[in-house]
Amino acid sequence: MHIYTSPGHYISAIYRHLQIYLNREFASLGFGSGQYLFFNHISHHEGITQKELSRRLSIDKATTAKAVHKLTEKGYIEQRQSKTDKRFNNLYLTEQGRTILPEVREILKQTIEILQRGMTDSEGETALKLMHVMLGNITDETTRVRSKDE
Repeated sequence: MHIYTSPGHYISAIYRHLQIYLNREFASLGFGSGQYLFFNHISHHEGITQKELSRRLSIDKATTAKAVHKLTEKGYIEQRQSKTDKRFNNLYLTEQGRTILPEVREILKQTIEILQRGMTDSEGETALKLMHVMLGNITDETTRVRSKDE
């Protein structure tokens, strides 16, 4: 086994393999690895706006818009104009979305079990916490660098 010193190498390799796996698992539902994250987050936070969804997932607004559009086309989510601010739409699961929700959650549960195979529950939790810290660190840094460029 090769040991690499760059977290980026591991993150990139895990991401690529995860995309392959999830694309296969979600194919029967008509969406790919690019949409499950949005679908899952909306299911936990119904009424969220696209802007807030982008912020929480650390994903750009254009990518969020594309994913929301695809999920809407598939009939899994719907957009309703905000009652408090007409400029925004709130996102909700449709009945069809609720129908597939147990399958989506089962696929995600199995994925976590695969990723954490060979780890104790505590090690799995620690790994997630450390990745969260790394994401926060790099997000802060890219925000700082971008603000210097403007």
